Amino acid sequence: MTAVGNYGSLEPKGKSAAADRGETRGVRFGGLKSSASTSSEERIESDSWFHRDFSIRGGFGQSVRNLFGGGRGSMIESLLGPTDHSFSDMVQEKGGLGLDYSSVDRGIIDTAVWHSRKLSLIQDRTVGRDSGVTDRRAHMLNQCQGGGYVYDHEAVKRLERERVRLEYALVVFTGLVMAVIGVAVSRTADNILEMKLDSALEWHETHGNWYRGFFQHVGTSVALAMIAFMPVAIAPVSGGSGIAEAKAVLNGIIVPLCTDLSTALCKAISVVCSVAAGLPAGLEGPMIFLGLAIGDNANRLVPRNKPKFDLLRTDRQRIDFAAVGCAAGVAAAFRSPISGILFAMEEGSSFWSTRLTWRCFLSACVTVITMYAIMTRMGRGHAFHVTSMAVFNGIDEERFSDLVKGNVEDHPNFDLWEYAMFVVMGSLGGIVGAFFCVVNRKIAILRRRLSLTTTQKGIEVFCIAATTAILIWVLPSLSMFTKCSNLESRHLGESYFRQFNCPEGQYNELATLLLNPLGAKGITLLFTEGDADAFCLTTCLVAGCVEFFILIVAFGMSVSAGIFIPLLFAGACFGRALALFLNNSVFDDIYLDPRTYAIIGSASTLGGVARVLISLTSIVTHTVSLSFFMTPVMVACLFSQEVGNYVSGMPGIYDIILQLRGVPFLEEECPFGARHANIRARNIMSPGGVVSLMSQIKVKDLVGVLREHEHSDFPVTDVENGTLIGMISRIDCLALLTQKRIFYSNAEEPVQDGTREFIRTESMESYDSTDSVEDATLTYLELDQARHPNVPTGDNIGANLTAQDGQLYLHLTPYMQIAPITVHGHGSAERAYEVFRCLGLRSIVVVDNSSRPIGIIKRHQLALLEEVGHSEHKVARQKQKSFVYRKGSGFKNQFE
Repeated sequence: MTAVGNYGSLEPKGKSAAADRGETRGVRFGGLKSSASTSSEERIESDSWFHRDFSIRGGFGQSVRNLFGGGRGSMIESLLGPTDHSFSDMVQEKGGLGLDYSSVDRGIIDTAVWHSRKLSLIQDRTVGRDSGVTDRRAHMLNQCQGGGYVYDHEAVKRLERERVRLEYALVVFTGLVMAVIGVAVSRTADNILEMKLDSALEWHETHGNWYRGFFQHVGTSVALAMIAFMPVAIAPVSGGSGIAEAKAVLNGIIVPLCTDLSTALCKAISVVCSVAAGLPAGLEGPMIFLGLAIGDNANRLVPRNKPKFDLLRTDRQRIDFAAVGCAAGVAAAFRSPISGILFAMEEGSSFWSTRLTWRCFLSACVTVITMYAIMTRMGRGHAFHVTSMAVFNGIDEERFSDLVKGNVEDHPNFDLWEYAMFVVMGSLGGIVGAFFCVVNRKIAILRRRLSLTTTQKGIEVFCIAATTAILIWVLPSLSMFTKCSNLESRHLGESYFRQFNCPEGQYNELATLLLNPLGAKGITLLFTEGDADAFCLTTCLVAGCVEFFILIVAFGMSVSAGIFIPLLFAGACFGRALALFLNNSVFDDIYLDPRTYAIIGSASTLGGVARVLISLTSIVTHTVSLSFFMTPVMVACLFSQEVGNYVSGMPGIYDIILQLRGVPFLEEECPFGARHANIRARNIMSPGGVVSLMSQIKVKDLVGVLREHEHSDFPVTDVENGTLIGMISRIDCLALLTQKRIFYSNAEEPVQDGTREFIRTESMESYDSTDSVEDATLTYLELDQARHPNVPTGDNIGANLTAQDGQLYLHLTPYMQIAPITVHGHGSAERAYEVFRCLGLRSIVVVDNSSRPIGIIKRHQLALLEEVGHSEHKVARQKQKSFVYRKGSGFKNQFE
């Protein structure tokens, strides 16, 4: 067997005047230009619907041509005014943003074989057959030509009920699995961390051997950090927080290996060891990532041999299940189901709907209830009890605080005038968050420039882990930072406090904050202990600065770690320190509750870094179990976001990560620069022109197109006049090439005037004469099974085909997307962006006045709209240099 050779240009012989003028960009491949009609019984002819409608649109097209015209002096050009061609130059120069990333198509499937599948399901259910049988008996042509099909509404309702049942079963399954993983990860990380700390502190506090405890603490911390590094070295995408990757996936971007279960396993192992190592790390980001992976893989449980469930395996449903998993991940991290829903809506999913809200609601609810059931049965021995929710929220069971018991007098409180203070704190949190984002971005850029090897990344983790372990052990030992306070007056139990160099009955304030799990105990102490003497001003500042500055450097190294918990801890320390300073130095008759400002400080700092509003308000309010703190947290989050955006001039940390990685993330609204610039759809088309396929194409030509062009979608044009009739994906073309039985031959291939023109005869010989016309077309189930997960590339495409196979033909019409979304070349780029983003498309076709494709717009070109007003001057400067060089060299300027 020999591979198919190169293909030739199969442009129809007679070109139109518009093509001569250059309006139609690109190349058309394929072609059986018919001079004689054939019956549908002899061949599959699905273009007839287009020809019947063409006469109606022809009259309208003539009036449109009078308006749009083809020359520079047309009426539409005078109405639009001068077009901003600088962006076109930038598109031609860069090609787009994030060209290494591909995307999925959330559009509704609208192919002939897909509709044939639906008709078959209804027919089978109507006659009482099993709904899982193949749909070949209800082939598209038989249905369209009066094959006895009658719409049965009851059958449709039964099919929909079965699909909905499986859908909600998968949602519940996602919540259950996420609950088990959440308990396992959180408990394992906290238990290992406490065992490590207790073992080291025992040598110091019990045996009086400070050095033995020091070396054991540093050694185990570094060892755990290196174990956390190993999974990330194997799967680099498992490093970091994971929220940026989740946003990209839910935006429709394919991040290679991101949602694989092996990557999720590496993520879980790495975050457990990172937290146990004492690094400034939280579980929330990796939890969201784990939920994303579980939800994204949930549709693998859908039976492939049951056509009634095919809708659950589409890209649209897969992304929605991933959003459900993200909601379950947030619920597992903070044990707050409403926070999970709000986070998935605000920061996660780019395509929200009421139906998705209910699914996230169910999944998050199942997650939290299951986690509570597991945690109450693990060593607790009692069933559900309202007061035991204190244990669930991280407060010691042995000694509940008055806050948890419901003593109103001991609640954190504030007066109405303090809303002004919350505005100030929110603004300060925005400044701190802007500082974090700017510095961490510079460090990330430095890491990229250094191009660290795997060994160097491991050395970086070793150094940061060792420095962190040394600081949190040595600082509480220094006399300048050591302050001992009485343990008797504290609300929480003795297990929360560290003696560390202090007399019996007292605790070391700094050691209590640094040598404890940040989330389980550190934040709880700052939120709960109301006495001003619990932690002094110096202790709060030192503890907050240590965690904050280490986090700035550590975030981005090759371990899995979230930043919510460390930032909440640092913000709580800063807020409490501010209240203590004002009480001691400014206010004489007014007392500011340190707990109140610890709560507001934590929300302000995290809001200034992550720039989230609604979900953060819910998370903090749920954490403190005080509903009346809702509005103070809202005010602080609002101002922290606005001030952070203004001071830094850049978005939140997760958007910065996406920008640095060159991910073509599309925001909900078109960038403001592009909205005010006069940019047309034709100015943002993908460079290189468009490659169109005719509805009937030679096999070797299709192989050649796929080998030379790596486009994800190809417009399908009419054989007669090149008018757009559909769109077919690359993966479907590759699948069709593996099904030789659908190939057919043509008897004559004349060559006239150097241009190939194929004449179809009355009878078309099938590749396999034993197959009927009906069998020569794949069903949707067969097409889906032919899609190989490992897509071949380069010369591997068509390697299984012989030279004889290459001379046969393929009919693409049954498998193409009928009437794809298009935009006229004169249409605004803003409208093209809006259509693309709202519908979640993978590509959108740009057409001319005659509905012929002249280009394709992908997310890579739309993402460049963010640079309008920022990068055009660079392109202009490069053009000017090129002009000077060529003019001096005697060559013609290519930009003239």
